Amino acid sequence: MSEKILEIAEKNFDWYDYYIIYAREIMLDLFITFGPSLNYLFQVKKFKKTQSSKGFSNDVCLVTVLSHTLKIFFWFGKKFKYTLLIQSILVIIMQLYLIYLVIKFREDANELTMKLSEERNDSKKEKIKKIIREDLLNWSETLNRKLIWKWNRVIEYYKFYFFIILLLSTVSFSLGIKNAYYINIIGSISIFMEILCSLPQILEMRKSKNQRNISKIMVLMWFGGNILKIYYNISNHSPLQLIIGSYAQVFFNCILICQIAYYYKINKSESNNSGEIKFMDESESETESEESQKDLGNFKLINGKDEPNII
Repeated sequence: MSEKILEIAEKNFDWYDYYIIYAREIMLDLFITFGPSLNYLFQVKKFKKTQSSKGFSNDVCLVTVLSHTLKIFFWFGKKFKYTLLIQSILVIIMQLYLIYLVIKFREDANELTMKLSEERNDSKKEKIKKIIREDLLNWSETLNRKLIWKWNRVIEYYKFYFFIILLLSTVSFSLGIKNAYYINIIGSISIFMEILCSLPQILEMRKSKNQRNISKIMVLMWFGGNILKIYYNISNHSPLQLIIGSYAQVFFNCILICQIAYYYKINKSESNNSGEIKFMDESESETESEESQKDLGNFKLINGKDEPNII
């Protein structure tokens, strides 16, 4: 039971007001818990509809996964509401699924499918040897800074995340999960990374100058969720890092929304111009064909025959 409900109970408010406040608290907790992960379902739907992940930056997944993983470790050192812990777990699961879809629907997916089908035709012994050899070599590729988060196989992303969890667990239990300095550093890094969650998408859109494959509903839910998060963190006396992070996220969300609106207008004008050019080309070709048929008809009338007299 939250402090607000206890205050109302102490002031001898009637039961109607008590239940209204209690229901509002539950609804807010549910939205904060499930909202950040469920809004990515709109992007999942976009991927499946277009059969392409072009234009979506998978660096968003990297930053989001790392920030929420650090937030979980931050929670163990500096306990706050269970709602935010469950939220982080659900967001990480959704991001790992989103990575799978990004790899599945990107442009070179057909090449990867052909490669996998060729591997299936290999004999079992050769396949086992190949898997063992690749797994030994791929760990060096996984941790290669030039290849990080640019792999062709989904398993590399999952292996990298497993390595990050192992590293954080070792460091946390070595320094002590209750070490105030360490926990505050972890929390600050987590919030800083969460602030930058939308920055990779801003940079990707600026590079591609295209917003067609980004779910607008997802971005609007980002914005609305972060507005609500400000209220939630302040009312529940969350750590200062979380409150500052919520304000900064709203700022970057505003930039992303303005950028989408800007490129939407540009892409729309480009598509209209290309449509006009195509229509003009078709009309010109139709006019030329009509003129040629007219000339042929006149030629037939002059000669009085169906076939032209070339003599």
